Amino acid sequence: MKRFSFVTFLMLLSVIAFGQKTVDFAVYLNGAVPMGDLGAGDRIKNYDTRDYAMLSEEGRQGYAEYGGGLGLDVTFHLPKGFGILAGCDYFANLNKSEIKDCFDDWKDEIEETPGASYSYKLPVVMNIPLYIGVNYTANRDKNFTFYAEAATGPNFRLISDFKEEYKYDDNLMDDVTETVDYKSATTFAFKFGAGVLMWNRMSVVLDYYSLGSAKVEGTGTTKIGAVANDEPFKGKKNLKSSELVLRVGYHF
Repeated sequence: MKRFSFVTFLMLLSVIAFGQKTVDFAVYLNGAVPMGDLGAGDRIKNYDTRDYAMLSEEGRQGYAEYGGGLGLDVTFHLPKGFGILAGCDYFANLNKSEIKDCFDDWKDEIEETPGASYSYKLPVVMNIPLYIGVNYTANRDKNFTFYAEAATGPNFRLISDFKEEYKYDDNLMDDVTETVDYKSATTFAFKFGAGVLMWNRMSVVLDYYSLGSAKVEGTGTTKIGAVANDEPFKGKKNLKSSELVLRVGYHF
């Protein structure tokens, strides 16, 4: 009986909360501009990739291009415009044209040899921050109102595989495949931002995300013909990541 009463109480509390619009759930489309080491990239010439952090132990520049992703959060509104929020986001960043040009230059160089071909797939950097924090909505009952937030939590950095293949028509030359399988990294993250909430349904928010720093690590595999050799890969310098994110949200 006591258990039934407690469950009933929780259900009634939930109905009241949603009925008074004290709780809302929001989903977002995110556009992300990489900053810090992740967005840096200005030293590569021709097909020299020594400062590209994904492939060089000495490198620290990420050469990440604009990216995007999705997000969601839940907010419990408190009196006087304050609120507690919790949520998560996903960002994926492709590569700047400078790094692509390096590999295209290398492709042109290789394919000057008759019967030779070259292909590659560059890694994509992905970040998944989870956070809890506070927000403030001024004059929440108005159609257009100021919105601000700050939050912190862990970030999970993922990097997709790198791959390049050399193929030869000459039976005397073995095909060569180079791959790198990257390890994930967990860092400390925080964000803060401000925007506009419209009709308590739509929001446009500009947030700054500091996603922490971690070394790029993984396993490089060289396969010549049918023989493969693995070698650990670890950058000597941390890759510092941050993003400036425009979030467009719909609130339920």
